[in-house]
This record gives sequence, C-alpha cells and structure tokens, in this order.
Amino acid sequence: MTGRGHGAAFVRLHGDRLFAAGAPAIGADPHPDNARAIRAYAKAGFTAVSGPLDTRWGRAVLMERRP
Repeated sequence: MTGRGHGAAFVRLHGDRLFAAGAPAIGADPHPDNARAIRAYAKAGFTAVSGPLDTRWGRAVLMERRP
C-alpha cells in the first residue's frame, strides 16, 4: 500500500483531530534524506520551517502545520 497517499491522509486526519482538541500547532521532524516522508508531510499540510539541521537525535528537517 506504499506510494498511494495513505500516510499523508492518516497524518492529515490525525492533525485535524489534534486541532479540534485545541492544539495550536503540530510538528514533525523527518530525516533530510527521507524524501518520501517529507513529501507525505507536505501533502498533509505541513511546511518546512528549517533546512536540514543537526539535533541531539540526528539530522532533521523541522516541519509544522497550523490550523
């Protein structure tokens, strides 16, 4: 079932539920080399707010979605 948009749809739906419960914003931090994850988050309404950066847990691209 990969490559059919299910991941983006699930993430969008979960985000919608979080916003309905009062969350002001949600974030994600995919690895910069994980183009499929970055694309799925973008399709779910997230935007990148940083370029690749080093964190204590490894490399990441910070992404956010607001209602």
